[in-house]
Amino acid sequence: MPTVNSFKDFRETIGRSAGSMPATSNLFQVILPVPKLMNDLYDSNKTLDAMRTIDYYATSVTLPSRAVTTGELNNIGQIRRYATGQTNSEVNMQFLVSKDNKHRAYFEHWMHQTASDSDNTVAFYDDYVCDIEIVKWENIGNEAMQATGMYKLFGAFPYNVGQMSLDNEQVNLLSMDVSFYFERYRFDQIFPEAMRPTSDIYVKPQHYKDTSIADYLDNYEPENKISDYMLENNLFS
Repeated sequence: MPTVNSFKDFRETIGRSAGSMPATSNLFQVILPVPKLMNDLYDSNKTLDAMRTIDYYATSVTLPSRAVTTGELNNIGQIRRYATGQTNSEVNMQFLVSKDNKHRAYFEHWMHQTASDSDNTVAFYDDYVCDIEIVKWENIGNEAMQATGMYKLFGAFPYNVGQMSLDNEQVNLLSMDVSFYFERYRFDQIFPEAMRPTSDIYVKPQHYKDTSIADYLDNYEPENKISDYMLENNLFS
């Protein structure tokens, strides 16, 4: 029987496999597709350059929360709460600003085409939303990295580009905050062979029989393998 708050037991638990180790807060990837209206209305060269480099300038991402909304019933005695639905938080991303301001210009144009402040019109919903993917990576040893989890945000669009402060103080890097609304999100784990437990007690048939990730993702390389598999198997519906 394990000892309560035993450091030895804790060390053995996290040392059983790479997947049991605590996750780190860095090593992530942001895949931000181009919405239809930007393909149609924005300079194609600027679009490709902004989206090709956007992941390198992403310095932090606030992953979405999930909460169950509830109602209340109180006839006599204690209140009984019951589920009525779900709600998610918005997602915030922080980006370094390049000297040519290409990413700021891209988000400004995206928001202007979504809801114009010059003629007070809005675009069609399907034209200004996209599905954003956030992939979590981990070091697995020998200077190798492995994708371990993925968040997919459906129907996302930026609703706010935050303030940026300029001053004559000590020189710092300029960054901007972009907030996104979205309809819903799906999260799924990725179980590479290198991160599975090796102990006889924790064998794959017992602990990974319900995973929805196919074996061919064990050696994950191209970014689109995850989303293609999930879409083909209706995991994000």
